[in-house]
Amino acid sequence: MNEIFIALFDIALFIFVAEVIKSIFAKFKLPYIVGEIVAGMLVGPYSLGLLVNNIVGFPVIAISNYIVFMSEFSIILLIFASGLEHGLTPIRSSGVYGVFGAISGALLPFLVSYFIYLPRFGTDSSLLIGVAMGATSLAAIASVIEEMRLKGRSVNYIFSASTADDVVDLILLSVALVVIGGNTLSVESVTLRVTQLVLILIVVFVITIMLVPRFANKLGEKYVEEFPFVVLFGLTLIMVYLGFSPIISAFIAGVSLSTSVKSEKIREISAVLLSVFGSIFFVTVGAETDLETLNLNVIMLSVELTVIAFAFKFLGVFPFALAYTRDLRQSTLIGVGMVPRGETGLVVASIGQSINAFSSTDFEGIVVMSLLHL
Repeated sequence: MNEIFIALFDIALFIFVAEVIKSIFAKFKLPYIVGEIVAGMLVGPYSLGLLVNNIVGFPVIAISNYIVFMSEFSIILLIFASGLEHGLTPIRSSGVYGVFGAISGALLPFLVSYFIYLPRFGTDSSLLIGVAMGATSLAAIASVIEEMRLKGRSVNYIFSASTADDVVDLILLSVALVVIGGNTLSVESVTLRVTQLVLILIVVFVITIMLVPRFANKLGEKYVEEFPFVVLFGLTLIMVYLGFSPIISAFIAGVSLSTSVKSEKIREISAVLLSVFGSIFFVTVGAETDLETLNLNVIMLSVELTVIAFAFKFLGVFPFALAYTRDLRQSTLIGVGMVPRGETGLVVASIGQSINAFSSTDFEGIVVMSLLHL
């Protein structure tokens, strides 16, 4: 059977089941993202999908490269839509407090996790566990913000700090991989790497913000449906080549187009696409979860990781959120809102497994921790 047609069926099935589950969860006022993950767990190749595959005699429900492709498209589209909706307001609003909150919120759980797990798992595993623990899922946060149409200073702070957090975590991951690769690590080399990444990000951000709206404003109405996606995927291609996450490029593309006179029309187009394809990423995350592999060791490790990640992410973010809002309740909500790990934790787990830095227990523990923090 042609894998392309199987993937098309799977995508349609995932979207449909996600809508059904979300409708049920909405009655209990549960977030859509939870319904999407549960939908993936129910219909994925490790649950009902496995039964269907056994009946028909071939993998009609599977996580193929085509599904992964659509999952990547889904998350890029989600972050693009969020950047388009919120624009530069969150960055301007939170300022240095958002940046310092992101740095502290990533570094504190990273360092604590590293020193806790170093004697138990060794340098390689403990470094990557620390990276996974320090991350914040911009995709999960953006999904909830878009779903609930949240506004306000605390939302601006969360959005800005989550974006900066992606950059901080990218730097931590780069340093961790250098150490794991056996290369010499010095203060000079780390400083140089950090400086390079920050300068590249600033240059790309400023150029995009200055040029893209001007091009968009001069284009005729008949090009408004195509041009935004040339910007989105062109910038993604450039940023990935430079070593950044596509999530960062999607956010920058959305923010740049938010200042265009065509922004309202672009929002309408992205909203239509998001309503159809927006759930695929989280459904795929759920579908990739094999609950049968869980054992007592995995459960204990995932609970342990969850508690440590929650506590030290909160402690890292809270002081700067309090300095920004000067409100105890809002600062607490911001600290909790920065907790989701989601796709970043899953990516780090995948990298750790691919380079044999993780045992199966380590890998599954981080995956479950990431899911618990969505």
